[in-house]
Amino acid sequence: MKKYVLSIITIVLIIVAIIAYKVYDYKVNQNNMANNNKTYNSFYEKEVLGTDVATLINKAIDNNNKNSVEKSDEGVYINNNNNSINIDIKFKDLDKPISMERIDELDSIKFVQNFGGFSFKCTKIEYHEKTGNVKYMYFEQV
Repeated sequence: MKKYVLSIITIVLIIVAIIAYKVYDYKVNQNNMANNNKTYNSFYEKEVLGTDVATLINKAIDNNNKNSVEKSDEGVYINNNNNSINIDIKFKDLDKPISMERIDELDSIKFVQNFGGFSFKCTKIEYHEKTGNVKYMYFEQV
């Protein structure tokens, strides 16, 4: 009889430990998402320098690489409906926006040299429906 009661207590403790771990893990993920979004949201509807945009592009590329976000045949990160992020930049002199991958490919140091002192404004920001993470940002040269 003692073995039976001891087994039940052990099982209950294991279940409580698993639930506590899941709750803790959920809260850590929510906190990370909030901090990540806070950084990206701080750019929304504000004029920033090209150096800040380059820093944000590097952060987004680093996050995509850390989260193992796949790239298309064209070298653009594919939306994974979870934690991917894409950034496009519209320059005054160009008709189409340029992707962050293209800027990285052409060398972000050259971007900073050429556009570091120019002003840009984030006019659009989108979120993943499933997770609430930032998925897309659109900057326009001011």
